Amino acid sequence: MNTKAIILLLFLLKAIPLLAQKADTVKLFYNINDYQLSVQNKAKLSTVTDSLKGAANISVSGYADYLGSNKSNLTLSLNRANTVKEYLLSANKTLLIIADGKGAIAASSTPTAAGEPQNRRVDIIFTRPKQVRVVVVKPQPSAPPVIKPTPAPANISFADKVKSLDKLQNGSSLTFEELTFQPGRHFLNPGSKRYLDTLASFFTKHPDIKFEIQGHICCDYGEQDGLDNDTKRYELSTNRAKLIYDYFASRGIDTARMRYIGLGSSKPKVYPEVTEYDRYLNRRVELLIINK
Repeated sequence: MNTKAIILLLFLLKAIPLLAQKADTVKLFYNINDYQLSVQNKAKLSTVTDSLKGAANISVSGYADYLGSNKSNLTLSLNRANTVKEYLLSANKTLLIIADGKGAIAASSTPTAAGEPQNRRVDIIFTRPKQVRVVVVKPQPSAPPVIKPTPAPANISFADKVKSLDKLQNGSSLTFEELTFQPGRHFLNPGSKRYLDTLASFFTKHPDIKFEIQGHICCDYGEQDGLDNDTKRYELSTNRAKLIYDYFASRGIDTARMRYIGLGSSKPKVYPEVTEYDRYLNRRVELLIINK
């Protein structure tokens, strides 16, 4: 095999992974025995309609929880899937969609009359081919210059981040990954409370700082906010920010100095999320300095 053939073969081997397709999933959730689209679910579908153009392998799968009989759950899950399919086709008749009902998902814990909201859903899965990027490799000079690598910035400790709050300019924000939340809930993990105490002490000593508490979530892109498993409402990032706000207020911090807002997954630090650590980084709280 000559040199040109070897180079061509290597190029093709590198290009094959780039042709792989990436699957995206959109989840819609339902009340008990309901299969009609809610206002929230219609809004969610409207955000992904453009993404479905040119998509391949669009599947719409309906599910139910363990409440009800197997027969009724199969019918219910199929009705959920078909309703979504009809709604998508009403917006774009050219879409190729396969819809099916999967029936009930087995209980993950002791069955209750409330069922499992996360299992009453429809999954919309679609794939789009990744764009192939052709890289032109230029011949290397005989004596390439020596380039010293730029050292990675050192991790900033929590204590240093708290101290830096007093130095931030108005409109600047700072992320506190130490304030971690239980997945799908607005409650802090037990180990996070001591960090919250430290922040409360800082703001008590700096009464001139006004700030905004911003809640963020992972995973649910296209949704204004995530489902809070405790309230059963789509207000997860808002509730996380409010929990911090309420705690600061309980520590005597004037509520006129602070406000809170939920930003959902509109401003991810990592996208797309591949690992659990990526999701951990996006499931966060940031403090925005308003005035000082």
